[in-house]
Amino acid sequence: MHQGMIDAVKACLKEEMRMDVISNNLANTSVPGHKKSRISFQTALRAEFRGAGTASAASGTVSPDLVRIEIDHTQGDIRATGNELDLAVHGKGFFKIMTPDGIRYTRKGNFALDTEGDLVTQNGDKVLGEGGPIQVSGNHIEVGALGGVSAGGEEMGRLDLVSFEDPKKLAVVGRAAFANPSGEAETPLPLDSRIKQGYLEQPNVQVAEEMVSMIHCMRAFESYQKVIQILDDVNQRAINEVSRIR
Repeated sequence: MHQGMIDAVKACLKEEMRMDVISNNLANTSVPGHKKSRISFQTALRAEFRGAGTASAASGTVSPDLVRIEIDHTQGDIRATGNELDLAVHGKGFFKIMTPDGIRYTRKGNFALDTEGDLVTQNGDKVLGEGGPIQVSGNHIEVGALGGVSAGGEEMGRLDLVSFEDPKKLAVVGRAAFANPSGEAETPLPLDSRIKQGYLEQPNVQVAEEMVSMIHCMRAFESYQKVIQILDDVNQRAINEVSRIR
């Protein structure tokens, strides 16, 4: 196959990946604590040219796996809800939850109480405290800025809040939840991070920005398709001309 056609096909696949990322971001604009994904290319490209990719850079080729998906962990807007079980992390940090698949990390703080009085997520997964799941009994639940949970003036436990030196190493699992497949070490919550009760962190997705990216992605895909069609026409003409009897 013509090298130009191969490059155009790769570009189409890259735009298809970008469209999947944009669609996922738009589909989660109502999920508290959701972190948008983005295609990362330039950072990996610079690393390739500086380091092990020097040889490929010299030959003018770039590894196809340089295009990858990264999570943007920037802070989303915080919105007041008035619900005493809605919690938002202001600053860096994650809530720890226990799921059937193991420990997960999230910033989706729209919690509830189950029939046993355990603090749980909307999926029924238990929210972990420093000594295990937090069980609450009584009224007037209060959550302090550092994660202390009390009800009726009696302390019930303290949320197990953690951070990571490099949260980009976390893997997305489900909606607004992350796993730690690389075994990245947990670190204490930074001193400037606080828990805000009665608030929820909104997804850090800008709808207008994503829509512009979607239009750009569609136009780029169409352009690469035209390139493939033109190259195919050129190949067909060349074949016909060569095979013509003089």
